[in-house]
Amino acid sequence: MTATLQHVTADAGLGSTPLRAFNPTEERILTAALGLIGRRGVRRLGMQEIAEAAGVSRGTLYRYFPSKDHVLTAAADFDERRFSIGLDEVLAAAGAPEDQIGAFMAYAFDFIRSHPCRPLFESESGFVMSYLLDHLPSLRAELVLRLGDALDTVPAVAAGALDREQLIDVIVRLFAASWIIPESDDASLVHSINCILQTATA
Repeated sequence: MTATLQHVTADAGLGSTPLRAFNPTEERILTAALGLIGRRGVRRLGMQEIAEAAGVSRGTLYRYFPSKDHVLTAAADFDERRFSIGLDEVLAAAGAPEDQIGAFMAYAFDFIRSHPCRPLFESESGFVMSYLLDHLPSLRAELVLRLGDALDTVPAVAAGALDREQLIDVIVRLFAASWIIPESDDASLVHSINCILQTATA
């Protein structure tokens, strides 16, 4: 469900809208909701089962989220935030720009592979496709901002064969394909993509 990225420093975003912070009870509810969405789908998701899965009363659930639509919106925000915070940590650990691309690719594909909502495409492909189409433009823009100088270390960009936006467009399309079509060997896929990124010059 993650579809946009914003730089997180405390609660401030790189874009114009800061990422929302969540308290422990909200996180508990939204983590449960994401798991249920992956197993049951969006259409069959009910507030009672969210409350039961989160181990909270219906009253507590409705106090934080008045309707299922509120849960779904917050779950997307929560998912975006946890992706962004994790990415911040990965890029900081990688250090030099030339090391950040590989670290980013490994992190992003692992996030997709282990995402609780990944099975949703099998039951509600229309919902997933609509969500991706609505949010992929934001993802492209944010990744260009987030990865900036790291993108210039890719030979095809350094040689002028591609610009940053073109490279990110390819990467984002690979993410979308990976979400829809699971890989038999995730590590091999990441290795192959990194080899392409570090050798392609035309």
